[in-house]
Amino acid sequence: MNLNEGLKDKIKVDKDKCVNCKLCFHDCPMMKEFEKSPKDLMNRILDEDINIRDISYSCMLCDLCTSKCPKGIDLKSTFYEIRKDAILNNKKEVKNNGYKVVRFHQINSFSPIFSQSLKVNNNNTLFLPGCSLSSYSENIVLKIYEYLKHNYGDIGMTFKCCGKPTLSMGDEYKFKKYYSNLENYIKKENIDEIIVACPNCYNTIKKHSKNVNVRTIYEVISEIGISNDLINNYKGMEFAIHDSCSIRNEKNIHESVRNILKELGITIIEFEKNKKDTVCCGAGGMVGVTNNIIALKQMNNRANETKCENIICYCESCCESLLNSNKNILHILDLIFNEEVINQKIVTQVKPKTINKWITRYKSTKVYK
Repeated sequence: MNLNEGLKDKIKVDKDKCVNCKLCFHDCPMMKEFEKSPKDLMNRILDEDINIRDISYSCMLCDLCTSKCPKGIDLKSTFYEIRKDAILNNKKEVKNNGYKVVRFHQINSFSPIFSQSLKVNNNNTLFLPGCSLSSYSENIVLKIYEYLKHNYGDIGMTFKCCGKPTLSMGDEYKFKKYYSNLENYIKKENIDEIIVACPNCYNTIKKHSKNVNVRTIYEVISEIGISNDLINNYKGMEFAIHDSCSIRNEKNIHESVRNILKELGITIIEFEKNKKDTVCCGAGGMVGVTNNIIALKQMNNRANETKCENIICYCESCCESLLNSNKNILHILDLIFNEEVINQKIVTQVKPKTINKWITRYKSTKVYK
């Protein structure tokens, strides 16, 4: 595919602004796979002697390059614009970049089987567990729901997808159709607060439903507290915290997670690159399906950036990514709602098969019945 004139102009401006300090380059999971510096990469893109579609679908859209750049160059937006252009003009080729897998996921996610809702009367608060957590453990979803009911009174719950996978692929037209499904439900039920477990859901809903207050379950638990029998339950155990790149700028969520871990008695080990400087787990931008080689490399690299054998995440997609390493990986919600983890019978999740994830997700939609 060829660059459109607007993108060419943007890249020319960015290339001239770039001082080649490589602050973005050193931590980027993918740029070094194509060139020796960001300036060299932009030159090759402009010279059209490199496959720009492959580059754009290797970008994890993690925003680290933008946060690092002293000149304010936003390479992520460049690669995302290439994705959008590819969807509009080269959709058949994009299907070979993994969009078939994404489409299968999204078609099923928005089917009535996997997108049921429970609306409780006289309450404008909704819990949205998200696709990944619902695919991991129906028991954890149920226990979170019961925890919220106990502390909030009646509360709604929906298994509708936020459509982030489609948005990440650059298909904004299809995303708007998908997201309208959730947006119409929010308006119909007069929802004014949504509690999410997934950082990607947090970002997507916050951006596209500006009249709704979006909070994470981690902020809620940090405020309300854990049950007394879990206080110091893991005293003496060390966990490294992997921060989700999708919420690198959300300080309150970072601190809420750490407050919970301290209450649980855990000794916290920080990655050198954490919070706003965190590095992607390897699954960002759907690269797990669009460029699996780069994704797997980053999954292992990220896990091995800490010497700690135990890693805690607060995004189930991050958990699945880091399970490709040889480290013990748990979700923070495992520590609070998974009996086998609470009783210390297991210390890590196990990488699930795709069919088992769909079965678990189906079971999750039935937990409240």
